[in-house]
Amino acid sequence: MTSRKQVAILCAFSLAGLIRVAPAQQINQQRRLITQPVNNSQMVTFSGNTRPEAISDNDQGPTSDATPLAGLQLVLQRPAEAQAAFNQYVDDLHNPASPNFHKWLTNAQIGTQFGPSTQDIAAVKSWLASKGLTVGSVTPDGMVIEFSGTVKAIRTAFNAPIHNLSVDGVSHYANMSDPQIPAAIAPAVAGIAKLNDFNPHSMAHAKLSKTATARGINGIEDSSGENYLSAADLATIYNFNPLFKAGITGKGQTIVVIEDTDQYSIDDWNVFRKTFGLSRVYPFGTLTNVHPTGTMTCTAPGANGDDGEAAIDSQWATAAAPNATILNAACKGGSQFGGFIALTNLLQQANHPNIVSISYGEAEASDGATENAFINNLYQTAVAEGVSLYVSSGDEGAASADANRTVATHGIGVSGWMSTPYNVSVGGTDFGQLPLGKTGTYFNTTNGPAFQTAVSYMPEIPWNDSCAGALLSAFEGVPNTGATSICNNTAKFGTSLRTTASGSGGPSGCATGTVATGTANRGVVSGTCAGYAKPSWQNILGVPADGVRDTPDVSLMASNGFWVAYYDVCWSDPKQTSGGSAPCTSDPAAWAGFGGTSVSSPIWAGIQALINQNLGVTTGVGNPNPVLYALANAEYGNTGKPSCNSSLGNAVGTDCVFYDVTQGDMAVNCTGTHDCYLPSSTQGVLSKPIAANSPAYGTNVGWDFATGIGTTNATNIVNAWKAYVLAHTAPQ
Repeated sequence: MTSRKQVAILCAFSLAGLIRVAPAQQINQQRRLITQPVNNSQMVTFSGNTRPEAISDNDQGPTSDATPLAGLQLVLQRPAEAQAAFNQYVDDLHNPASPNFHKWLTNAQIGTQFGPSTQDIAAVKSWLASKGLTVGSVTPDGMVIEFSGTVKAIRTAFNAPIHNLSVDGVSHYANMSDPQIPAAIAPAVAGIAKLNDFNPHSMAHAKLSKTATARGINGIEDSSGENYLSAADLATIYNFNPLFKAGITGKGQTIVVIEDTDQYSIDDWNVFRKTFGLSRVYPFGTLTNVHPTGTMTCTAPGANGDDGEAAIDSQWATAAAPNATILNAACKGGSQFGGFIALTNLLQQANHPNIVSISYGEAEASDGATENAFINNLYQTAVAEGVSLYVSSGDEGAASADANRTVATHGIGVSGWMSTPYNVSVGGTDFGQLPLGKTGTYFNTTNGPAFQTAVSYMPEIPWNDSCAGALLSAFEGVPNTGATSICNNTAKFGTSLRTTASGSGGPSGCATGTVATGTANRGVVSGTCAGYAKPSWQNILGVPADGVRDTPDVSLMASNGFWVAYYDVCWSDPKQTSGGSAPCTSDPAAWAGFGGTSVSSPIWAGIQALINQNLGVTTGVGNPNPVLYALANAEYGNTGKPSCNSSLGNAVGTDCVFYDVTQGDMAVNCTGTHDCYLPSSTQGVLSKPIAANSPAYGTNVGWDFATGIGTTNATNIVNAWKAYVLAHTAPQ
């Protein structure tokens, strides 16, 4: 029972989120950064803003001068003291001891208190217009100006030639050199977010055929066979059921899945809920396609090649929070990812949703310095408004520049979409009873109610489809390098396991700066590249003292069936190529199957909806990481908590908030000289350092690059979060 004191504290916690006020120390008039007249003959180059694909081998010649490029973003920057003040205020928003705790701002308040000066904004707009460009709106936070123009006007304004490219048989356009801007206005400008149409990849991986799994290569079959996960399985494995029985179902909460596509069919979502027994018990859950309006131009994208991702995100978010409202927020993309346009506009709304999941990504070193700055500011603005962001860590091990490849060649690098200090990076695990040799029944051989087969929590290991994984090598009784390794012995093992598909993590390395010159370094963390500084809350057993933001933060099951299981998705698009049936039948075994951190991210967003409902907050909790790490520190301490070791499986402790994944790695196969340990043969292991076989990266007690803090017991984390609030928030 909640005491009167506890009620008072929780009310204060909730009321703090309802009060949107200006910070105590206001900056009513920012210092002007543009103080000199513009001289178009004196230009400054924005280094680190040319795509790695923009090379002569891919060049198909200049793009026609008359080609229009619409919806571009000129990213501005604050005076250094204003940025420092904003950083501090965001920290205070998440500090229970601060008088500004949870006093969220609106987008316009951020602009008024911390944005660039109105004179600087006006000067930049005037210069854009003088170069024949069409100037659109400025975001209320004052940080982005939308503009458009022809290829000729853009080339003339920024000295940035735009060419057509052919990359892996796909047509693109991109600037062939870094853009420039007059030196007089450069102090107020961070750069152009993008002058290309390279869009991110989704973090979804279709279920593997049996021949491409660990069980397939040697014929070993576990007693339960191949298992698709239903919503009831998720609830059993990660202990959602006590919450659901107590009425903590996400009711009153809204989760936004950020997309660049509409749902192919909302009926698919309804079939998922009906088939897995959600709609009858939890009738308040809804799904809607939305195209948010605001200062950035948003048009409906329709259902396109990413609609399978949208189906995954919406269906597994509702599995975790079945009474929550789900919004599929999408805009048509161009140079910028349509989902970011949607999120930018959502943050301008008076009653914006406060939980967001993003299942897309791109390497820091590929996105470029200004796009990384655009993302960082977008996320920082979101948490300043009370929004919690969950972002997929990636599906390519520590080799984010080599996503969806058969081998890593660019070395260690992470996705800039999840490496900021303002989002929760969500990694991926697999179920490990087979490679760990765990006996016991974890799946029933026949379906129970709502197609449930899972019996309990299961041992977990990092999700890793690659032939370079140490657990797979041990399972097969061969070394993970050399001629007899799985990667190199193609006569015995084939080539299907040559893949970078695996959960991602690693240190931020190229959020700012420029990669080294030379074609061989394109997309490689090198040169003046630098990562985001390590946030103060990332201080926990296992985190290296490397001075940079390390990822992921948390994980959940994300396998596409490599060892034991994958996720079921109702996706009836007849153009689908990812397995399953179209339309969805009454037998979920015939549906499409997926893994990838694209599934673990929306599930964690669903858990956040349960947390928020249990707290009684309607305006969000901002960045979840300070509390996540505080709870993990309480559990792991200086030595870890053996009873919460994931390898225990169904014998794991009942009081664990997190399950500590301590066996396995996410190392992938590689070639070349960038972070590749290659003592012999043709395929090596991504490694740091490369002088020894040190797979990038393995697990350990506490936090690690492969799985972060670990996975979670949903009921325990929801209850522990509330207890943390009660213990750390004083009545106001």
